[in-house]
Amino acid sequence: MKRRAAITFTAALLGLGLWSITALSADDVDKKAAQAAVLKLLDAMNKGGDVKGQIAAITQKFDELEPIMWVYKPKKKGGIGMGKDGVDDIELTHGKIGSPTGKAKLSPQKLAGMKADLIKVGELSRAVALISEQDKYVQNYGKKNAAKWKDYTKEMKKGAEELLKAVKSDSVNDVKKAANNLSASCTNCHSDFRE
Repeated sequence: MKRRAAITFTAALLGLGLWSITALSADDVDKKAAQAAVLKLLDAMNKGGDVKGQIAAITQKFDELEPIMWVYKPKKKGGIGMGKDGVDDIELTHGKIGSPTGKAKLSPQKLAGMKADLIKVGELSRAVALISEQDKYVQNYGKKNAAKWKDYTKEMKKGAEELLKAVKSDSVNDVKKAANNLSASCTNCHSDFRE
């Protein structure tokens, strides 16, 4: 009897383990698919392609924003990342750059070395804002306060545009200010809406 119970228990543990591995794999597949979709949207945005069609496809495919937002994570966690080999977390990095009290000091030389990454941050953030403002996500996430959700999305889009403009101007102060505004839009939204 004890042996049968032990075998049943072991089989249950194995089944649970296989189920959790499969669930994690499905999440990883969603994140990779979302990453590919966001990159395809970026390409359409930069080349004057079918942006509305790309956004509609993303909105139809993904019920949640989490896999879409995952693009901000470092490469080792399945995101796009920034810096050498994508090792840096995008949100944390632009938050540090924009922080008036942060230790990360941005010099003209450092800005020159980060220019491509900061442009990527601005473009990704603009794309995520365009996706987030879709009715499906406003209804899903803005249940508490749809007007606030829309305001945060506008702030994110504005912050992304400011960052792109500032990076192209090579102004350290403008980049810091724009990065701070973009980071604040993310932080404020997450504090009100992240579950």
